[in-house]
Amino acid sequence: MEVIISVAVITTAIVASISLISYSVSSIVSNQNKMIAIHLAQEGIEIVKNIRDTNWLLDKRGELNWRDGLDEGNYRVQYNQVSLLSFSNTSLKINSNNIYQYSSGSRTPFYRRISIVHISNEQIKVVCEITWQEKARNKSVQLESRLYNWLIEWKKHLH
Repeated sequence: MEVIISVAVITTAIVASISLISYSVSSIVSNQNKMIAIHLAQEGIEIVKNIRDTNWLLDKRGELNWRDGLDEGNYRVQYNQVSLLSFSNTSLKINSNNIYQYSSGSRTPFYRRISIVHISNEQIKVVCEITWQEKARNKSVQLESRLYNWLIEWKKHLH
């Protein structure tokens, strides 16, 4: 009888430990995916900011040309591009250097969409949404930023 009770206690302890380990690993993977998604979203916003900043460096600072290449709509972006890519529901890939892009490498579960809305001649709204599936559930992260024509805003403050 004592042996049966001992085996039952040990079995319960082992099952509980395995469940805890399984839950911990699942949580780690979920948190890792969320962190990757947040970084991919931030990268998307930064690429759009870079396009706006490049316009400034090219002396495109007028009321409309400061946002050249930033037309309203949905787009994809890639870290090494200086322009937006037309939107398609294409997953990002990761290459051997652990860089996320669309050209080559292993397919990832992450999809990135950049949405641009012109609020006014001096302001655009940029939203970057990263979506992925995890355990047959849809997950997403969304970041938003506002970009301004600094020269127009600066001139307004001078007067």
